[in-house]
Amino acid sequence: MKHRKKLLKTVLLILLPAIVLFGIPVVFTLYKEGRLTPSPTVSVVSTVTDEDADTLTFAADYDFEPYSFYDKNGNPSGLDIELATEIANRLGMKMKFVLGDWQQCKTMIKDGEADVLLGLEIFADTSKTTALKTIPVSHDAIKIYSREKILDVGSLYGKKVGISNGSIITKLFDLNCEYVGYSTYTEILKAVEDGEVDVGICHASVASKIIEHNGLHVLPSLTLMESFPAMGVCESVPNLEDPINLAIKSMADDGTIDKLQNKWIAMNVDNQSFETVFSNNMSFYVIYLSAAILILFGTFYAVTLIRLRENKLEMALSYQKVLEDEKRKAEEASNAKSAFLINMSHDIRTPMNAILGFSNIAAENIDNREKALDALKKTKYSGEHLLQIINDILDMSRIESGKIELHDEVIDIKELFSRIEDMFRFSMEQKGLNFTVTGNSHTQFFYGDSLRITQVISNLLGNAMKFTPAGGRVSFLGVEKETGEIGITCFEAHIADTGIGMSEEFQKRMFEPFEREKTPTVSGVEGTGLGLSIAKRLAEKMGGSLTCTSEPGSGTEFVFSFRAKIADEPKQKTAEVKIEHYNFAGRRVLVAEDNLLNREIAHNILENAGFAVEEAVNGREAVAKVSAAEPYYYDLVLMDIQMPVMDGYEAARTVRALSDPGRGDIPIVAMTANAFEEDRQRALKAGMNDHIAKPVDIQQMMNVLEKVLRSDKDKKTN
Repeated sequence: MKHRKKLLKTVLLILLPAIVLFGIPVVFTLYKEGRLTPSPTVSVVSTVTDEDADTLTFAADYDFEPYSFYDKNGNPSGLDIELATEIANRLGMKMKFVLGDWQQCKTMIKDGEADVLLGLEIFADTSKTTALKTIPVSHDAIKIYSREKILDVGSLYGKKVGISNGSIITKLFDLNCEYVGYSTYTEILKAVEDGEVDVGICHASVASKIIEHNGLHVLPSLTLMESFPAMGVCESVPNLEDPINLAIKSMADDGTIDKLQNKWIAMNVDNQSFETVFSNNMSFYVIYLSAAILILFGTFYAVTLIRLRENKLEMALSYQKVLEDEKRKAEEASNAKSAFLINMSHDIRTPMNAILGFSNIAAENIDNREKALDALKKTKYSGEHLLQIINDILDMSRIESGKIELHDEVIDIKELFSRIEDMFRFSMEQKGLNFTVTGNSHTQFFYGDSLRITQVISNLLGNAMKFTPAGGRVSFLGVEKETGEIGITCFEAHIADTGIGMSEEFQKRMFEPFEREKTPTVSGVEGTGLGLSIAKRLAEKMGGSLTCTSEPGSGTEFVFSFRAKIADEPKQKTAEVKIEHYNFAGRRVLVAEDNLLNREIAHNILENAGFAVEEAVNGREAVAKVSAAEPYYYDLVLMDIQMPVMDGYEAARTVRALSDPGRGDIPIVAMTANAFEEDRQRALKAGMNDHIAKPVDIQQMMNVLEKVLRSDKDKKTN
């Protein structure tokens, strides 16, 4: 917190001057762009709804922004357009606009194609338009534009001057210059830009928009005269002159003209684009920003020196504390490691002691078949328990390191819950427990990792069975919850029991590795203390959670939730035929295994199943034997992975590269202690047909071999 305060102070010392220094040009730019000036709210649209109302036709110059022009949607817009619209509204008439260049507009008013001409100067030559004019509706300035500033009108002597065709200015001002007529102001100003004429004479508000839109490097110089735009009325409809003048007067009296003038002329002309502002004020920006950067650099340098001195002082004062903290952390890590090793050592030594002890008993009673078989049975059970402990430790390690991966497959929720029920039904009833399973879901198929879901639920049901005495109840309820997301659902598994329950203190740490409320020695119930830790982390990995409510002596309820993507019903698969007795007589298998004991075990299992067995001690020898043998001599290769000289992956790829199908297509099954799912996928990627994990489950091994050989036979038949 102290460090944060100092950091905040440093940031503020630098940031505040920066905000002020850089805020000034920003405010200046925004002001020039007109962003700080409130936008006028006045807007004029036609309000005449009478279908039989007369139509008032207005002619306007399309190149006369902001008075009249086409907007980005292709509609007439501008000051004159809105003034004309309001006049039509006040006269109770519909309006129509016809836009063209200025000469076309004058022709339309003379020929009677339009009733009113917009933008006609009060001093215009009536012989070329109409003798009927309204009172002025606006005011503007007519300025001289050139590539360089002109200081006096006399400078126009002998120069080419661009001007609108037929402009009255040629008669009002004898400037001893050569007038060149153009149809639009845009043509005039581009002619100035291109050097066709020396100067151009335009309305200031119109010229400023043209210069901005076209990026012209043309400068306003002198004001030649004030402009008072009015409207011209067609001589064939003289009765419109007085009503229009009255409408204009009323608009002037109630402030409408002033508001529209402010909207279209004052603000529209004064407001400039960023490019225009930046170009016109380049010197200001360069000088100001250079000075601001120097000031900020000086501020930053001073603050940095102060902070360095403070940091050195703090480091000197806190060095001892840091060393103490590091020492404490090291001790905690060492203690945690020691506790882990103690717990792991105890949990591994317990079944290992049973394995060694019962092995000795079996050896000492080899002539007592019944006693020897009982000892071997207990040895096998202890070995399976030891394997479960090792698997739990490895799972926990992989989860903590983030290496565990979930594998999506289409799951039938009803089939999954039914399979889990079948796993526990016999054991529950054998212990004398009332075991109930109910489900409530409308989604049957979803994507998920059935192995991990089963692992979590099995752990919870196993705990419920272990810690509930005979006569108690264990319930397994499956519920589906809405998520509000399309295609996503959430399942909850509620596992409740009436067992011994857990204390409130233990519930705070029950999800930590190796935590058990009572040791197996005291409670008589075996367990590693890793199951709940693994279950909780798997639940979170699936986007769900694992929660618990419990009370000593009353029982416990766990709720395991997980999110899943809804799936379509998969195509029906052909049910696998379960084979009780395998007969591989006449089949020849090559076992590639570097460990002598593992080769001996595999050799005996396979011979007992009917196989003719040959051996290789590494991958290279296995490849050599397959290459040297006749095609189809071997029916199958069992391939260990971690072998010297050449590992199983490389050996499999080498065999697959053989050109003869009788050798290159031989079925290869990995039989390895690399037992994780990614190991299985890597084996398949190397060209193997399947994967068997060590220690070998004989029944599973026979199933895999029968399936692979049957598939190979079907492929050869087809």
